[in-house]
Amino acid sequence: MARILVVDDDARLVKLVSGLLRKRHYQVESVANGELARLALRRGDIDLALLDINLPDIDGLSLIDQLRDQGNTTPIILLTARSEPHEQALGLRLGADDYVVKPFHPEVLIARIQALLRRSAGSIARHSGETRGDLIDIPPVRVDFTARQVFREGAEVRLAPMEYAVLEFLAVNRGRAVSKEEIMLHVWGTDRGVSRTLAEHVSRLRRKLGDGVIVTRTGFGYLIPAAPEDSAATAR
Repeated sequence: MARILVVDDDARLVKLVSGLLRKRHYQVESVANGELARLALRRGDIDLALLDINLPDIDGLSLIDQLRDQGNTTPIILLTARSEPHEQALGLRLGADDYVVKPFHPEVLIARIQALLRRSAGSIARHSGETRGDLIDIPPVRVDFTARQVFREGAEVRLAPMEYAVLEFLAVNRGRAVSKEEIMLHVWGTDRGVSRTLAEHVSRLRRKLGDGVIVTRTGFGYLIPAAPEDSAATAR
């Protein structure tokens, strides 16, 4: 069973969340500050972290920024009382995979955790059973489904689990404009409350992969353009 790290200095909340997770048979570890969280995440045995923004030593946003800069891709969900859109957007831009605003419904938190762990576990989606092989080239990007790796001009690009899940879903549907609702349902398991999260993940992917890999279809969603040979075959 997955091991979840709860990072919060509110002892009452930690007890509540830890109890909720243990009832779902997750292993739980809790720490009350950012430095202890950093040490725990360096061990490599944490499957997901629930991270408060307001910590006594280092704020959660700075911690995420440092972790991602160091190449740590552990899935992170922000647990925050800050409901301002710009702060939520900043957390996502820095590398958080999702956020849940306090106070939250327990089932909402569990659903977000399950969706993120499912993506992190490495299941590779195929739309309508279609098989397109283990590699997709989207010059200058290559996606290796088997290794769950992404390369740009030959250099590996580190993606957080949900970033990879969004890219993978668009890649296996290459040439087809995919609605935002379809992406959200596939990646997060819901099309409610994660529209801003999706937008931030696409923004991060564009910064990492370069322009032209993911195209916006205004008023609908996103697509990865078809390969030239696919376009030529369609024209014939």
